[in-house]
Amino acid sequence: MSSPKVLIIGCGMAGPVVACLLKQKGYAPIIFERSPAPADVGASLMICPNGLKVLNLIGPVPDWLLQNGPPVLELCDYKASGEVLGRSDVPTEFAKRYGQPAVGVKRTLVTEWLRELAVESGVEVREGWKLEQIQEGEDRVTAFFEGGREETGCFLVGCDGLKAATRRLLLARGGIEEGTPSFTGLTQTAGISPTPEAFRKTPGARNWYGELSHIISYPITHDKTSWGLTLPGNTEEEAAWSLFGDEKRAAEKEKMAEMLQAKNWDPVVLGMVASAERLIKYGIYDRPELEPEQWYSGRCVMVGDAVHPTSVHLGQGANQACEDCYYLSKEIPDFDVGKELRTAVLTQAF
Repeated sequence: MSSPKVLIIGCGMAGPVVACLLKQKGYAPIIFERSPAPADVGASLMICPNGLKVLNLIGPVPDWLLQNGPPVLELCDYKASGEVLGRSDVPTEFAKRYGQPAVGVKRTLVTEWLRELAVESGVEVREGWKLEQIQEGEDRVTAFFEGGREETGCFLVGCDGLKAATRRLLLARGGIEEGTPSFTGLTQTAGISPTPEAFRKTPGARNWYGELSHIISYPITHDKTSWGLTLPGNTEEEAAWSLFGDEKRAAEKEKMAEMLQAKNWDPVVLGMVASAERLIKYGIYDRPELEPEQWYSGRCVMVGDAVHPTSVHLGQGANQACEDCYYLSKEIPDFDVGKELRTAVLTQAF
């Protein structure tokens, strides 16, 4: 008997991770990604010890991350002016205390690594497959995709993120409508800039607190820093995390600089904004909580942002998604050629 197929919907962070973990248990995962090709989207992530411990189970991802950029060694909070409010070197103990450090990385770089790692592990990745419907049977599940394509597997894992088709379809099958996201009144502009000289000796996660404003920054390579400026905004500013072109980026930088200068912000922050090589902007929304019983249905289960999205902050959603993948794979039994994987067993695992 050949290894049973597992249908993985989405190839961001969680998809490749859970696919690799299930491959290790004897299954034959297939990843279905709706985008026809990887795109340069999103900002950056802080992969923390919990996330790195999971990634280390599927390959040398922590080593790649630490070759790409420095671990975080310091936490520091400032007033908008740059006056230090508090400083901590707790991150220097992360590796000793938790087994891994914390390190920042551009989102598309780490997802590219994970996709490549999945392929090298023997996982098939199908791009341009947009999920349209799910149909469950007694011992199988079939996913139907745009263009009349379909695939049947033993079970399905929804890893398709914030705007998950999996969530919409599974809730609808239970007669539940997806709740409408509510705008928090906040927008965030995320940028990537050369790391300020003042921060090169001690890589850190830094927060500046101003009147109705906040900035966070951390390194994502040995010479680049990612930062995010949070401000009050309006509902029209929910972008699709798309990249600003040169003209729009220049105008946005000028607008931010005027606002920050008027409020006497730290010159280091002004320098980061002025030197930004990349900008995106998006609204921050709250989404209705799903009860745990709604996270799965029969032979289908969801992980990560598809089921419990978080606010945009340090990539915490990516770290939680890694934890989901670990615990899900831990509960799924190893493939046994002599045993049928019954729905009751999957329900208990989910």
